[in-house]
Amino acid sequence: MGLVAILDGARVDASEYSAAAWAALKESEDAKRVVMPLCGIRAIAKSRGETFFFAHYRTSECKVDHGGESPQHIAMKTALRDRINAIDGWHALVEYPHPSREWIIDVLAESDDKRRRIAFEVQLSSQTPERYQQRSQRYFNDRVFPMWIIPRRLEYNRTHIPAVVTGFGKSSAVPEDPTDLMTLDIRCDFREEDTLGDLVDNLLRRGHRWAYGSPDDQAARHKREEEYEARLREEERLRQEALNARIEEMNNNSASPEAAFGVHTVFTEDGPFVWATLTQCWSCEHPMLLWNADSARAGVQYSSPPALEIRREVGAKRYENHPDVHKVLNKWMRETRADVEKAKIQVRRSKMKGADYSAFVCPQCDALIGQMFISCLRTEKWSLVSAPLLKKKGVAARPAAGEAGHFDPRRGKPRKQRLAAVPLEPRIHPPRPTVPEELQTDRKKTWEELHSPDGIAEARRRFMGTSSPYRGN
Repeated sequence: MGLVAILDGARVDASEYSAAAWAALKESEDAKRVVMPLCGIRAIAKSRGETFFFAHYRTSECKVDHGGESPQHIAMKTALRDRINAIDGWHALVEYPHPSREWIIDVLAESDDKRRRIAFEVQLSSQTPERYQQRSQRYFNDRVFPMWIIPRRLEYNRTHIPAVVTGFGKSSAVPEDPTDLMTLDIRCDFREEDTLGDLVDNLLRRGHRWAYGSPDDQAARHKREEEYEARLREEERLRQEALNARIEEMNNNSASPEAAFGVHTVFTEDGPFVWATLTQCWSCEHPMLLWNADSARAGVQYSSPPALEIRREVGAKRYENHPDVHKVLNKWMRETRADVEKAKIQVRRSKMKGADYSAFVCPQCDALIGQMFISCLRTEKWSLVSAPLLKKKGVAARPAAGEAGHFDPRRGKPRKQRLAAVPLEPRIHPPRPTVPEELQTDRKKTWEELHSPDGIAEARRRFMGTSSPYRGN
């Protein structure tokens, strides 16, 4: 069923007929020459209540899918036609066909100067996203802006379609006056109107303001975006491979100081923990010493050094440049006779973050040694070169801060420790071993006689023949 048929080459719009005129058409001889617009098969004028429409005289002879229209569909098209015709400078064409019959628009809104056209498509039944895109593209190709009138929101799709959700579907009650449909509350993603009538008015008077473009335009844009993202991913992959290669190269060109100069740690009272590594400049291949430092808590005696943690980012000031750190490093280099230069620490400017930071630089060519690369050096490439006095297992710990006997370098001498009153107990000494008389007589001899070769031999012979407790078993 449809609202439009062809009579002697002219369009006949059933929605424009009154009840009396429609009844007269049905009884006239003209009714025998009315044909359907798509297939050219004879049409018959029918009515269902107050709704007038055309249908096939014999549907079995037609193989064209005209798409059946429900009373709700016809009522919505009628309401759109009346609203468009009520706006100055515009007129409505119901079921307007393309010259090639490629498409038929439910209601075409055309300006009187024929410069602007909007296609209102009433779609109350379900339709695939591909079908929406295909039909919309045909309108865009002919410079007609499509506007879909749908009962419920479409499923999400990357390609946007101009549509308005009315809530009016195939099972909704049809109002006696179709113009009441213009008061329906709507939801639209690219418009801000509250009712369907306001939407139609503003579309015609102010334009559609559609920013997404046609489905083909969106598909081309999506393709460009995907290609751009693919290039970015590939560039990031290559950058990461190059970065990993540089990290691996730096690890291969680095070694722990103990591997080159032996195990040696400078112990201090409350000094810092310092780890060092030997590496070379990535630019001039000059060897250098890099280090990482951690302050120790005053008065705390450590049984083991903390885990090595290398920061990936540093600020304008860093503990590695503290005088105490340089002091223990210089002492370690003197004691191990390390024939390598320390790297320099200079303040650099990060353009990306707009902030200053302290960085290691090559002492030979001033090339920057990135902190990120330093943080990626493996643990075995580092060794502990300085630490506070470590507590030995089984030995009592030093007094903690504030306790008696604790030495605090910031306050000078240690506090005096008061001894508690402990009762004295008599000591029992073991009895001295008995010395034979033969040996006692030797004490009377002179020094020369006792220490002569004969005297020593004689004393040894006598001593070994006794049961002295000092004699070995």
